[in-house]
Formats: sequence, C-alpha cells, structure tokens
Amino acid sequence: MTQWCGAAAGGLAVLALVAAARFHAVTVTLRGRLADQDRELDRLRADLAEALDRRSAENAAVQQEQDLNSATRRAFLSVARRILVMAHDQQAGLDEMERTHDDPALLDGLLKADHAAAQQARLAQTLAVLCGARAGRHWPEPVALEDVVRGAQSRILPFQRVVVRSRIETAVVGAAAEALIHAVAELLDNATRYSPPSTQVFVTLMSVHNGAVVEIDDCGVGMPEQAVEKAAAALAGGGSLEVSRLGEVPQLGLAAVGRLAEQYGFRVTLSSAPSPYGGVRVVVLLPNALLTEPLPTALPPAPAGTLVLPAPPARVPSQPRAVAAPGGPERSAPAA
Repeated sequence: MTQWCGAAAGGLAVLALVAAARFHAVTVTLRGRLADQDRELDRLRADLAEALDRRSAENAAVQQEQDLNSATRRAFLSVARRILVMAHDQQAGLDEMERTHDDPALLDGLLKADHAAAQQARLAQTLAVLCGARAGRHWPEPVALEDVVRGAQSRILPFQRVVVRSRIETAVVGAAAEALIHAVAELLDNATRYSPPSTQVFVTLMSVHNGAVVEIDDCGVGMPEQAVEKAAAALAGGGSLEVSRLGEVPQLGLAAVGRLAEQYGFRVTLSSAPSPYGGVRVVVLLPNALLTEPLPTALPPAPAGTLVLPAPPARVPSQPRAVAAPGGPERSAPAA
C-alpha cells in the first residue's frame, strides 16, 4: 500500500512537472505573440501617423492651390471688369462720332472699330463668367427670342454669315436675356470660326413641347468623336477657371456657355451626328420657365458695349447697329 501511494505521488509530481512545463511553454508563446502584436501595433501607429502627416500635407497643398486659384479668379475678374468698362467707354465715344459724321468711308471705319470693341467686351464677359460672375446686366422687360439671337449675332465678327429663321413669337424673361445673348454669341462665334468663311451659319428658332429651341447649324467639316466629347463636357458646366489648365491657346467660350446654362437653367447639347448642312448642330433648349409672351413692342438687346451698365439705358436702339452695317468685317474671330 505504501509503495502504491509513493508511486501515485510520483506520478502526480511528474504530471505537475509536465503541466508546469506546458504552462510555461504556453506562457512563453503568448508572451511572444503579445510582443509581436505590440510590435505590429507600433508599426500601425507609425504608419497611421505617417499617413496623417501625408494627408495633412496634402490638405495644406490643396488649400494653398485653392487659395491661389481663388486669388487668381478674383484678379482675372477685376481685369475683365476693367476691360468691360473700357470697351463701353470706347463704344460710347464711337457712338458720338458716328452721330456727328456722315462721310461713308469714315463711318465704315467707325463701325469696324465699334464692332472690335464689342469683341473685347464679349471676351471680357466670358472671362468674368468663368471667374464666377453672372451675366453683366438685367433686362427690366422680356426680350423677344429673335432679338436675343440678333443681339448675339451683333457680337461676333462675321455677323453677315449668320442667317436667322424664326418660326415663333415668344420672349425670354429679362433676368435670363443677357446670359442667353452671350451664350448664343459664343456658339455663333464657334460655328463661324470652325466653318469655311464662304459658308453660312443657319439659326432656326422653333417651339417645342417643353419650351423653345435655338438650333445652330454650320457648314463645316464636322468634329471627331473625341472633340465632340470634350465640347460636350465643357457645355455640361460645373467647371471653374484654373489658370494652370488653360493651356497656351485657351478655349474659354464653350466653358462659359456651360456655366451660363447651369446658372440660368437652359440646356445646350452638341449633336454627334452631322447637321443637314454637313457640319455641327448645337441645340439650345429653353424651358418654359425662361419664356414669356413678348411685349407689344419688345426691346431688342443693345450693342455688346452696354452690358456693363448697372441699369438699362433710357433709349434702346431698334436694332443692333453691327447687324445692319453693310460691308462689315468677315474674318475669323479671335480665339475665345
């Protein structure tokens, strides 16, 4: 019996030693794993700190770039407004000279100078729109849609190439008239610039179920698919002026049209299919919210130089002089 008890005690001792060894091994393993986890946590903390530092630096760089772009836009807007004022002053002086001279050769030169000032005003207005400004004036009364298009026609150099065909008698609300005049002028400038100078650009006005449309068809060679996609993206709006992305020959016109369409609620689409004349068709859709009945005697848009006035002049010419001027300039417009 004593021997059996001694053997049992020895076995228990052995088991205790085995258990202790196993416990020690498990403890060592757990300690090793905990050490590994601590090292992993330290690495993760270091990576997180590095990532936060990187993000902070990136945010600072983005903020710096945004501040720079904002300052640049303000500077460009200031310059654009100064050019608009100078163009208006120049046109006012030319108007006075035109009223006091009747020599045909002199008048022809004055009209060309007047029209050149209108191009300066249009380009400055495009720059102002891309810098975040809205259209330069607010018409107090509705403007007939045909007069809107005629006013736009007067703001491009080859105005005599534009043929307007109207099938409707409706007007644009005064709040959106200037924006639409400028947008159509940019589209007409684009159409005349990218089609042969011997061809015409056809503008058709018609009613549709949801409002009215202005169709602009040129007789050019069309546009490749990639160019259509790029132009459609510009017309979609949403962009802002970033000097670093303008390029050496900046194309601002379509981007300004997209911004105006976004601001005032009309839509401009570029058809990927050739127009009936073989060139490009652009459609401006005006919703009913921007349309109204024309006045008994609708006020047509004034020449482009007046767009910087805080209020419309007391008397508006019956027709933009540049449209009616015979023998006006007919050459490619400057890049806009």
